[in-house]
Amino acid sequence: MSAPEGKHPATWAVEQHAARWNAQDRTAWLDLFDDEVTFEDPVGKKPKLGRGAAEGSWDNSFTSGRVWTLHPQRIIPGADEAAVIMLNRGNLQGKDVELQGIEIYKVNEAGKIISVRAFFEQPTEFELNPFFVPE
Repeated sequence: MSAPEGKHPATWAVEQHAARWNAQDRTAWLDLFDDEVTFEDPVGKKPKLGRGAAEGSWDNSFTSGRVWTLHPQRIIPGADEAAVIMLNRGNLQGKDVELQGIEIYKVNEAGKIISVRAFFEQPTEFELNPFFVPE
């Protein structure tokens, strides 16, 4: 798995992350992550480690009555990372909601995502799955 020639690897990883997520292709989405990935989602919650962190992110986002889509608004790459203004759109029990944040992705030499750091304000008009709420 690597970015096409001329495409920054972290930018490509973020674009693929959103595309595979929105296609609800769990297997292809999980393939983007290194087995030792670290998720800080959100920053302020104890980091989640390894493949189980990626699986947990997916499994706790797509639960009964809850679906989220990802919409990168701006991707700014540098070195082996990309900073992203990300718009998360959700349908929670029939109610459309949005959550905007800043996310930082880091990739390894193989182009696999090794770190995700998500910064966002906790919403007050709807409740997130506890997996995504700081302790």
